[in-house]
Amino acid sequence: MSKNDIKSYSSNNDAGANNRLTLKQQRFVDSYIRNGGDGTQAVLDAGYNVTSTSSTHAISCENLKKPLIRLALEKQGYEDCGLIDSNAVLEARKIDEENNRISSRAERAAFLTKVFEDDSLIIGARLKAVDMLNKMYGDYRSDAILNDKAIEMPRITFVYTDDEDEKKL
Repeated sequence: MSKNDIKSYSSNNDAGANNRLTLKQQRFVDSYIRNGGDGTQAVLDAGYNVTSTSSTHAISCENLKKPLIRLALEKQGYEDCGLIDSNAVLEARKIDEENNRISSRAERAAFLTKVFEDDSLIIGARLKAVDMLNKMYGDYRSDAILNDKAIEMPRITFVYTDDEDEKKL
């Protein structure tokens, strides 16, 4: 396989499931469609290192059970004659849509707040969630710009008294 072949495979990837497939998996998908659903030949064409026909069949079956491969087959218009579980394809499509969706600011804030409030999570994850919330809302900024004018943010200072001074009073 030449460098041009590798470039053509990476440039064929669409957004979504295909960009999460490995190069061998993408070649498997392409070969599977080209060979009319012959999984063993697709394994050989994709470049998997196999020693027997049973291992080719096993790799083919394993690949066809992977939701991202099934989704890639569906996106390329492959009609599977009922061999591929449609429920798994629907689940993979749902996961793919959720991964590609961009959440709104309110959704991110709600998620980070849930992470912070969840006592079962480790403290590092909870503190990171608070840190991300603070950054998102600009709490760490010392300056702000409004209508091309710099606005000085209020500074909060804390005054601590010594315990000894309090006892004297």
